[in-house]
Amino acid sequence: MTTDVWKRTLEHRMEMVRRQMEETAGQLGIGHPAVYRLSLELDRLHNEWEQWAARERNRRESRYCCAHGGCQVRETPDYLYFRVRAM
Repeated sequence: MTTDVWKRTLEHRMEMVRRQMEETAGQLGIGHPAVYRLSLELDRLHNEWEQWAARERNRRESRYCCAHGGCQVRETPDYLYFRVRAM
């Protein structure tokens, strides 16, 4: 399964569980064990999403060293970070 298909499938599953949890809470009350189980399932799916996002960030991160070895540049899509070593 490609990353895009996996991501869309996970998003769809999260939305379906969220809707089911809202409907169940409306019918049985927010404190019902069925609502709690759906909440746990939604938490599990969110955790899966976060783990995937962290792996994607780590995969895209690159490191470069200057020719003289005096600095290290760490570049990601979110930011550019420079660190100069003490000489």
